[in-house]
This record gives sequence, structure tokens and C-alpha cells, in this order.
Amino acid sequence: MSNVRQLPPQEHAADDDALKRQPPADLEAERAVLARCIHNPAEYREAADIVGSEDFTHPGYRLIWDVIGHQVGSGKPIDPISLRAAIENLGQLRTVGGGSLVFEVSNAVGPVDAEHYAGLVHAKTRLRRIDDLAVRLRSGVLNGGAVEDLEEQITGHIQQRTAQASGTSRFVPGGSFILDRPDTVPAIWGEGDQVLWAEGEALIIAGPPGVGKTTVGQQVLLAAIGVRPHALGMAVRPAKRVLYLASDRPQQAARSMARMVTHEHRDLLNQHLTFWPGPPPKDFIKDPGILLRLCQQADADMVCLDSLKDMAGELASEEGGQAINQAIQRTLVEGVEVLALHHHRKQGGGKESGKEPQSPDELYGSVWITAGAGSIVSLWGAAGDPIISLRHLKQPAAECGPWRLKHDHPIGVTEIWHEVDVVDILAHASSPLTPHQLACQIYSPDKGKPSASEVEKARRRLDQLVDKGLALKVSNGGGRGNSSGYVAAFNPTGEIAS
Repeated sequence: MSNVRQLPPQEHAADDDALKRQPPADLEAERAVLARCIHNPAEYREAADIVGSEDFTHPGYRLIWDVIGHQVGSGKPIDPISLRAAIENLGQLRTVGGGSLVFEVSNAVGPVDAEHYAGLVHAKTRLRRIDDLAVRLRSGVLNGGAVEDLEEQITGHIQQRTAQASGTSRFVPGGSFILDRPDTVPAIWGEGDQVLWAEGEALIIAGPPGVGKTTVGQQVLLAAIGVRPHALGMAVRPAKRVLYLASDRPQQAARSMARMVTHEHRDLLNQHLTFWPGPPPKDFIKDPGILLRLCQQADADMVCLDSLKDMAGELASEEGGQAINQAIQRTLVEGVEVLALHHHRKQGGGKESGKEPQSPDELYGSVWITAGAGSIVSLWGAAGDPIISLRHLKQPAAECGPWRLKHDHPIGVTEIWHEVDVVDILAHASSPLTPHQLACQIYSPDKGKPSASEVEKARRRLDQLVDKGLALKVSNGGGRGNSSGYVAAFNPTGEIAS
């Protein structure tokens, strides 16, 4: 046994002390956060901005926090009796001592608000993370770990902490914020004034089941990571890493994307794309900061929510809509671009049944969801149709489309099959074209009854061509009344029109 080294007594003692040492925690502050939220439910949201269930070290406190969040999100009472009943329904009374822990916590009300105590609790979480890092580094050193791996752990911890703290220095001088902007809208997807997804603004792709929301969205993401050259013929800005929350039928999402890639793309996909199968770990109503934290943990600068209905309960309520919007806006402001897949409202019977949506109001859920988006694209057709329509319901710049899209389902490729060429229409028109006549061709070729909004959008398109020198505006155009008409500045052969 000469190869066995006996540790000196002091080394034994040091190891024993390390084993007995408890991770940093502040149980009094944890109780105080819960008590304040029980007695003042309005303080829950401020506290939830700072802590989540992972910040609570006591299993019973963690359970109580989650149940409080569920009660708040559902609009149910938060008193101790109601909380105990909710925990009993979950079959977890043993975790809270048969319910006695709920009443014990309820009596620990401190003199300041929940936000203050949440800060104390989260400070201990940060210390635990540092402690965990120190243990892992020490273990790596003693077990001959690679220097590069150990240094990467340190760098990763610092980067994560820096990202979390970056929101504390977001002040920008007024002149710089307002005036130091590019002349055109910076595009994630598109270019010039044809922008489907603008930088720093969320894009929603909506449609009924089976029309290709996931297909189109995935083509945009694959273009962002360099697998495809474009999406619908439009450029997509490169992304460092995309986080895909595959909450709605994750296996179907995987099969959809499998049509678009090969095994040659494996390394590229592993490097730039991360999936989270199933719903997020916390409902956005309970924890609006969970989306940003997931993006930070995945080191992602772009995220896809597939789909919004799986991110929070009660999307039609103001609370649900505000939670979705708040989660997305917090993520955007930290430099993470957001793409969300969504659904239209279910249509009832009558004359409106089967009608293509014309405005953001026809998307499912609270108005706060669509109000917070920078761009909304609507796909319309029957499930499985190879030809569908695309309509731009909300635009960050000029309107794109309406287009007819063609899906090649076996290989997962979508392209623009038909679009109205306004310049070509002007060049071949026998008389000046009015905005009403153009709106008929663009928006309602079958019924010939465009809305006032569609006529105004057609007018803006024509005026943009005038600004570019491609059209001329003349008075007393054809059509209804004495409205102005437009003619091409060049004829079909490219000569200046008379």
C-alpha cells in the first residue's frame, strides 16, 4: 500500500469543511418576497422581472412562487387558503409541510416592497453561480482539464453576466437617438424600401393551419445562417446563432426543416442553430423575462417563436397580450431579433366566412400582440395548397406584395409565383391610370371593389414611382370623377414617353 498517500489532518479538515459548507442563500429574503406577493399581488410582476423559481433555494418556496405566478396569470386569488388549495390540487402538499409552510411564509411580511427583497435573493443566486464556477474550475485543475476549456468557462460566465447587466446603461442622448439614423429602414429580411422584417422590430408570420407558416419562417432562418442564399428572392441579414422554440409539434418542425437541408449542413446547423423542443420552461405571463434569458443562455442573436399560442395562456386577454409584447420588447432591446409564427382568428359563418384577412385585427389574441410587432405578414389558402397568397398587413417601410406564393412541398422551397408589376401596367396602359384602377388590379382583381385604405396604398405606390422618375402625375385622369391619373415616364421600349 506504499502507493497510497495519506492526507495530513488539516487537509482532511479542509475537505470536511467544504462538504459541510452550504451554498450562498438568503432564506429570510426568499420568505419576504413571497409574503409581499401574497399580500400585495401587484408587486409580483416587479419581483418576477428580477427572480424566477430557480432563484429560490428552498423547494417549498420554489413551489409557492410558481403557484403564485399561476394564480396571477389566471386572475385567481393569492391568499394563503387559495394557495394551499392550488398546491393540494397539484398533489404536492407534502412539499409545503401539508400547507403549514404557506401560512408561515405569509406571516413574514417585511417593511419594503417585493422588488427590494427580490434583489437580495438574486444577489445570492449570482454568488451561487460564482461558487459553482469556482468548484468546476477547481475540479478541472485537479483532474488535468484543458486550459482552453477552463478559460472558456470563465469567459462564458463573464459574457453572460455582462449581457444580463447591459440594460442598466441604455441611456442615449436625444439628438443621437432621433437624428443619427440611416435614410432607409435597416432590414433583417429585404432591402431598400421592400422590407418584410426590420432591424429591432418583431416580425409575425400568420396564417391558418397548413398553409406554410413554418416553411416560410424556416427558409428565412436558414438564409440567416447561410444555408440558403435568400428567402422569397429577398436577402436575409446573417445571424450568429438562431434559437428556435419549437413549442408547437416540435417533431413536425424538425421534419419540415429536414426537407431543406442535407447531412453536408450538419456542422453549420450545429454551430448556428439551437432548438428548444416543447413549450418554454415558464409561461410568459408568469415570467416575461424568460425569453431573453433563454436567448442569452443559447448565445442567440435571433429567435423564432413557433408559435405564439404556446408562449402564454389566454392570448385573448389584455394580460396575456401584454405579457407576450413585454417579453418580445425586452428581447429586442437587448439586440436579439424576434420572428413569431401566429394564427388568424377563427372565422364564423355568414358572408365573412372564408374571407382572406385584411388587417392585423384579424389575428388571434389581444391587440397588444400585433401592436408590438413591426411587420405582419399574412399567408392565406387551404391546407396543403401549392399556391397561396401573401399579404403585408403591417409594414415597417413600403408594402410588399400582395403576392402569390408557390410551395414546392417535397423540397421545402417557396418562391414568388405572381406579383403585380406597376411599372409594366403603366407602360402598357392606354390612358392615365388612377389609384382606384390600380387598387382593383392589386388587391381585388376578382371583385373590383377595393377599400378606401387599398386605394390610398395604391396612390402611395404611384407617388413613389413619381419620386423615382418612373412615372408622371397628370390631372383629370380616367376613371371616377376628375381624380389625378398616372402615366409611365418611359414607354415599353425604354424611350421617354410623350
